[in-house]
Amino acid sequence: MKKEQILKILKVAIIMTLIILVVEIIFSIPIINNWFASLITSSKGWVVYLVIWFIMFLQTTVLNIPAYVVLSASVSVGINTLSVLYIVVVLSAYLAGCLLAYWIGYKFGKKAVKWCAGSEEDYEKWSKVLNKKGKWWYFATVIFPMFPDDILCLVAGAVKFNFPFYILSNIIGRGIGLVTMLLFLELMGSMGGGFPYMVIVWAIALLVEIIIYFVLKKKENKNESDFDRE
Repeated sequence: MKKEQILKILKVAIIMTLIILVVEIIFSIPIINNWFASLITSSKGWVVYLVIWFIMFLQTTVLNIPAYVVLSASVSVGINTLSVLYIVVVLSAYLAGCLLAYWIGYKFGKKAVKWCAGSEEDYEKWSKVLNKKGKWWYFATVIFPMFPDDILCLVAGAVKFNFPFYILSNIIGRGIGLVTMLLFLELMGSMGGGFPYMVIVWAIALLVEIIIYFVLKKKENKNESDFDRE
C-alpha cells in the first residue's frame, strides 16, 4: 500500500474517531445520558430508531459517514444494540441503501460514483478490481470493515454486477459483519463499566492516529524535499 493511501485512510480514521469521541463526551454527561435513556424506553422511543434507520440508509449512498460511527454512538448512548429490534432496523436500512446504491450506479454509471464518492478514479480502480476478482471477493468486502463496501455498492450497479448474488451477499455478509461489530463494541463498552472509560479509550486512539499521521507526513515531505534537491 502506498504512503499516500495510508495517509488518506488515517485522515478518515481521525475524523471518525473524533466524531465518536465527541459523542462519548456528550453522553458521558449524566443529565444527557439519563434523558436519552428515558427517551428510548418511552412511547417516543420509535423516533430514535427511525432516525438511526434513515442515517444508516443514507450512509450507504450519500452520507460519507462510516457505519462504525453510528453503531459506536448507539452503544455509547445506551441503546440495546444486540436486541432483535436494533439489528432488524440497521440491517433493513443497510439493504434498502444497497438497493438504492445499486440502482443509482446502474442508472448513472461512473458519474454516480464520482458524485457520491467524489472521485472518478475510485470508479476506475474498483470497477477493475470487481471485474477481475469476482463474486466471492465482493462477498468478503461486505463482511470486513476495512473495505469501502459502500462505494462498491455503486460500482456494482455501474458494472452490472450479478444482482441476485449482490443481494444475497449483502444480506448474509452485512448481517455477519453487523453482529460481529456490535459484539465487539458492546464488549469494549462493558470493560470499563461506564462512559468515562470509553472517552479515555477513544482519546488515546485519536492521539495515536494523529501522531502516526504527522510522522508519516513529515517523512513524506522530507522525501519530496530530498528528491527536489537531486
